[in-house]
Amino acid sequence: MTGTLEGRRAIVTGGARGIGAAAARRFCEAGAQVVLADRDQDGVSAAAAALRAAGFQAHARAADVTDEAALGRVIDEAAELLGGLDLVLANAGVLTVNPLADLSLAEFEHTMRVNVFGTFLTFKHALGHLKAAGGGALLCTTSQAGVRGYREMSAYCASKFAVVGLVESLALELASDGIRVCAVAPGITQTEMYRELVRERARLWRLDS
Repeated sequence: MTGTLEGRRAIVTGGARGIGAAAARRFCEAGAQVVLADRDQDGVSAAAAALRAAGFQAHARAADVTDEAALGRVIDEAAELLGGLDLVLANAGVLTVNPLADLSLAEFEHTMRVNVFGTFLTFKHALGHLKAAGGGALLCTTSQAGVRGYREMSAYCASKFAVVGLVESLALELASDGIRVCAVAPGITQTEMYRELVRERARLWRLDS
């Protein structure tokens, strides 16, 4: 993957590890400058440092996507640092697996705040920068759980279905501004978040621990 994003300026939330870190590397390999944002300051700093060591232009910022004021500041800082924004990947998310009987309101709310509100706020605060650039792309990571239901994943599925609706609506709304809004819906991906979940729930899923 080379050259297709030459000169583009990107920000990736949830960029410390997993899909976010991998996407940031792909963007860099294609020629983009990237700001990685994540609430894990040490993790995101290490991810950006690894990209710089490979010869790419990458920067790290600490950001919690559920904190609107802080997230807005980080997006503005990224735009100032890179000279604008063309590409935004809202990737920060949590994976929640719990049967309804055991699912607390706090857990459900947290899932929605990170997965839905976090995507909404990322898009909202990046929008002005993309318009100033004359267009660009708002991307987000959804899931196969955003197109079908899964057992014991009602909170997670509800959040991802909501994000799909957000994307489909914004794609129509922002097309005239030259802004594409797209969702990527991967299946099971061997990230550390997924492996940790499997370890925690191995007994319930009748898997070997």
